[in-house]
Amino acid sequence: MPTVAATPLTTTEAALLALLAIEGEHSAYELAKAVERAIGHIWSPARSGIFATLPRLAKDGLAERRGRSYRISRAGREALAAWLEMVEPGARETFFLKLFVGGLTTPDVLLDHVAQFRADSEGQLEGYREIARTNTNRGHDWHHRRGHDWHHRHLLRYAIERAELDIAWADGVARALRRR
Repeated sequence: MPTVAATPLTTTEAALLALLAIEGEHSAYELAKAVERAIGHIWSPARSGIFATLPRLAKDGLAERRGRSYRISRAGREALAAWLEMVEPGARETFFLKLFVGGLTTPDVLLDHVAQFRADSEGQLEGYREIARTNTNRGHDWHHRRGHDWHHRHLLRYAIERAELDIAWADGVARALRRR
């Protein structure tokens, strides 16, 4: 069952702790490079955010500092585990980050996240389909606001197809996690 940390980590804190857990001891500069190399396509903070967050993690006991290098502490591992287990409805980017570092948790925890992502996508799809039913497929009708215009229909079609793809993708990820 998903848990909630007493003081939840920010995404930046959790991502840096995850990198320290995966990559081992590193300096702030090395972690900034690791972000670019490893997870930059999923999550990419400002470099200044990395440099500001690491000392705070050490001050809070979640990381240990040795010279210019940092490593995750036992308390950091516990906080990271709690963050990984916390399911957040609607938190798309956080979901992708948690899945990316999913080797730090169990398939059952990841299945909870995938189920929430799928439920979020189903909710979006339902909303898009409701909007589609009101689309008049005409040009701009700004004065009378009678439905959505022809231009909007193309973006709406994109949103519907993306939500359908997200649902199919989530189903595939769930099947793969269950096979593990």
